[in-house]
Amino acid sequence: MAGGKMKPVVKEIFLLRFVACLGIVLMHSVTLVLDIYDIEENTLFFVLTSLQLALMFGTPVFIFISEFVMAYSYSDELPKRFYKKRFSYIFLPFIFIGIVDAALHSIHINSVDFEKKLLLNFFEGDFHGYFIIIIFQFYFLHPLFVKFIVAKYTAFQVIVTACLINFIYLAVFNFFDPFKYLYFLPYIEVEWTVLNKMPFPAWIAYFVVAYYCGKNYEQFLSLLHRLRYVLPTVCLLMLAMLLTSQWSGLITEVHSKRIDVIFYTLSVAFLLFFIASKIKTMPKLIIFISRYSFGIYLLHPIFNIMLKGFFVKYIDILNPFTVIVSTFLLSTISSICVVFFLNKWKFGPYLVGQVYAKEKSDNKMKLSQTKHLVNHR
Repeated sequence: MAGGKMKPVVKEIFLLRFVACLGIVLMHSVTLVLDIYDIEENTLFFVLTSLQLALMFGTPVFIFISEFVMAYSYSDELPKRFYKKRFSYIFLPFIFIGIVDAALHSIHINSVDFEKKLLLNFFEGDFHGYFIIIIFQFYFLHPLFVKFIVAKYTAFQVIVTACLINFIYLAVFNFFDPFKYLYFLPYIEVEWTVLNKMPFPAWIAYFVVAYYCGKNYEQFLSLLHRLRYVLPTVCLLMLAMLLTSQWSGLITEVHSKRIDVIFYTLSVAFLLFFIASKIKTMPKLIIFISRYSFGIYLLHPIFNIMLKGFFVKYIDILNPFTVIVSTFLLSTISSICVVFFLNKWKFGPYLVGQVYAKEKSDNKMKLSQTKHLVNHR
């Protein structure tokens, strides 16, 4: 598409956003329960932690979606207002939510100082918004990647190299003990945490794989249909490996920066993509949640902080699963309501992100194109 003109939205992306968004909300709801209940290492602890791990694909899938859309939509070059729009509707909300998060922590947790938490949020990624810093790294890396890498090397070479870099980079943080070998460095715990999650090498595999999938969308979709019987098996195998490494003690940190999450996430993304391609008409609920996914991602932890303060008073009478379901529903619905009403205000999108109503009509147009593609394989 000459001049950076954007193509219609790929309908499969709606399902990926929907699952990734709600998966993150559910995962954080489980985390809230593990935080407020004194759950020892029993069956309930095993179930909830396993559920957390199974939902760890959420943030990496959002990175995959971001680059897939860029590679698919802008085949020649990024449009002139690309960075301006993303600064306005993605980076500014990151600043706003970072301030709100620091304020709420200083109110609800007496030991947290507002100014200190603010600095931690913006310079050390000490809140869920760190994901946006990662996305912006890839926004700037994308044109350099296309210019200096894509034209010189084959897709196979680049993908294998990126996966190796990602794997080795995270393996250092998964298996190297900084307190044993780097104990002499000041603030080593903070530095180690920041380097584990903030620099782009920690996520480079998702970026590179997503680029080639988006750039070669039809071939990618065709490949998924040829592998349709393998995809569920691979996904379950990757999940089994993830859980095995956790409960065997090989990797015990519960977060998305684990080496075993890389291939699990990609297997989930591919399976969801295939499932979405078989859906003739994308359900309105999926499209709706997809449109609000960025706002839900940004706002739901804010509501979780408030809900935690409420639920902690009633842990003796409330079942943990009741708290999980209640937190999931209340934080999701509340986030949608705030995004909806703030988008009615002129400056609202600069605070919580923009909702793109036009995606629905683009989806209808893309449905017929995808149906034609699948039916003629």
